[in-house]
Amino acid sequence: MENEFALLCQFLEEMGPEVMGHSNLPVSSEELEKINKFAAGGLNSKEREALLPTLIENEQALHDLVQAIKSRQK
Repeated sequence: MENEFALLCQFLEEMGPEVMGHSNLPVSSEELEKINKFAAGGLNSKEREALLPTLIENEQALHDLVQAIKSRQK
C-alpha cells in the first residue's frame, strides 16, 4: 500500500502548478480503465506518462482518479 502512495505522490509532483481552462468532458471507457489501473498501481512508467496529459487537461479524469483511489481505501 505504501508503494501505491509513493507512486501517487510522484505522479502529483510531476503535474506541476494547476493550469486554468481544464476540460470537463467525460472520459472514454479506455481512459477510465487506465485511471483505475493507475489507482491500483498497475501502470508502468510509459503508461503513466501517457495518461498524464488526460489527467492534467480533464477535470473529470482527475476526479475519476480521486474516486478510484478512495474506493481502494475502503
